[in-house]
Amino acid sequence: MKIIFNQKCIEENQLVINYTENNYFSGDFVNGFCWLFQNKLLYWEYVYFQLMASMRKMRIDIPLAFTPELFEDQIKILSEKLNTTEGRVKITIYRNIQNHPPSFIIQILPHKNFFVTTENEVDVYKEILIYPNLLSDLLIYQPLNSIAEQYAIENELQDVILLNSEKRIARSVLGNIFLIQDNMIVSPPTTEGAIQSVLKKNYILFLREKTNYIFKEAPISPFEAQSADEFFILSDENGLLPVTRLRKKVFKKDQTRLLTKKFIGYSLE
Repeated sequence: MKIIFNQKCIEENQLVINYTENNYFSGDFVNGFCWLFQNKLLYWEYVYFQLMASMRKMRIDIPLAFTPELFEDQIKILSEKLNTTEGRVKITIYRNIQNHPPSFIIQILPHKNFFVTTENEVDVYKEILIYPNLLSDLLIYQPLNSIAEQYAIENELQDVILLNSEKRIARSVLGNIFLIQDNMIVSPPTTEGAIQSVLKKNYILFLREKTNYIFKEAPISPFEAQSADEFFILSDENGLLPVTRLRKKVFKKDQTRLLTKKFIGYSLE
């Protein structure tokens, strides 16, 4: 699989990162994800500016050359090399050794349906809590994600709900959580431990502009999640995953499916 490394298109197995560049191996990087659909980068400006904001929070220098046009051109080059017009673009920018500009890697991950049709069972992971802070809402390396993901694998779950220091719902390993109850849709804010998400920002705009649902960001308890009509996870990397089971509660996904179809149309306008 071809990738872009610092404006060079190479085979993935040719990527060599010196072990002395321990910033990469210690997780000193930021990620950004953008969906490529029908040769169009969805919400590209949002993705770019969120990526730059994450670099500032991480105190990674931003070279003047790191313009939206630079990354957009590199993505176009890579999509042409891969002969694809659809996929999930992943941009990783990591801090280099002192006095060297940061490096970047661009990948186009295999195309997948934005709406995940498989059964998705989740549970609450309580062993480690999220303490909301300046970095907790960024798409960066989070050790908790790796540990909780392994817990999910061991328990044959597709994802797990992560709690904050107040024992309220923060997010899941994969993304942000949304609950549907009657005509109300609720999602935890970043102050509760949710992730800064381009898709979430635009999904909220879609709900408010194009639907009759009432949306609000508010704290959610694990008990409230079990009483919802429908439950889904929105992930910049993985799309929209309807949750079908949380412990003994089985959720429908009819409203979620219909909203997703409308959101895709809205995103392509």
